[in-house]
Amino acid sequence: MTIQAASVLVDGTIAVTGGTATALTSMGNTLNEHSTYYGGTDYLSRNTVSFKVKAPKVSASAPNGYTQARNEVLVKSPLVLDNGNLTNNTVRIIFSCDVETTDAEKVTLLETAAQMISDSDFANYWAAQSLE
Repeated sequence: MTIQAASVLVDGTIAVTGGTATALTSMGNTLNEHSTYYGGTDYLSRNTVSFKVKAPKVSASAPNGYTQARNEVLVKSPLVLDNGNLTNNTVRIIFSCDVETTDAEKVTLLETAAQMISDSDFANYWAAQSLE
């Protein structure tokens, strides 16, 4: 399907079904980041997930007097290529919002964005980099 013909459910419910629950194992954390892995213990073949936060700061030039809060999730999945080299396939999710954004508004934005990743309307974008 083309992007111009796609649709999203606003204020819908997004649910993940099926699959196998796989625990995230902590690799440690700092004040602003928590690193985890799943799917194996071998350093070169395990999938990693990094969670980062950036708190809003006072800024006279920002619309509300504060910078936006930012949450970031970085998922890396290693892949051994046919030539024997190792690469990491990566997904980065960044959510930035003003301090006045309500929890309900945040949920609506996140659920809308989740559809861009999982809804079949956008499969051709992800599979073939089609902007049509």
